[in-house]
Amino acid sequence: MSRPIILPMLATDLDAVQQIAVVCFPVPWTREEFEKELKRSYSILRVLRASLSEPVCAFANYWHVADELQVMNVATLPDVRRRGHASALLSDLIQTGRDRRVRWITLEVRKSNLAARALYAKFGFSEQGLRQRYYSDNGEDAVVMQLEL
Repeated sequence: MSRPIILPMLATDLDAVQQIAVVCFPVPWTREEFEKELKRSYSILRVLRASLSEPVCAFANYWHVADELQVMNVATLPDVRRRGHASALLSDLIQTGRDRRVRWITLEVRKSNLAARALYAKFGFSEQGLRQRYYSDNGEDAVVMQLEL
């Protein structure tokens, strides 16, 4: 199996990224929100393809603010999960943090999303606390996780 290809997101990737968000998140970002992200100087958007000839199947977006990367979204299409795509995106994100000399990478994840929490922990993220009733769709708590670089 070949290594996945991770590239900066382009405007031509907007439809694919938004479709991934729709199937992965209870309250997905809109296409317009992703369009705005493409224009923000502090926003970093990366897409993953299993190979150059295949469509976008995963993405990550995060913000570089001061000495921190704040993860906004990491998502993989359900039918191609457990193939290392999220791990590849996290490795890329962490390398970006090191290249930019940030001190922290932080994120919020649903308390019930045990698979994501385990993946982040595998990469060295630690749970820092809870944001109570963080998610608007069901009032679920968010677990705040952080990685010190």
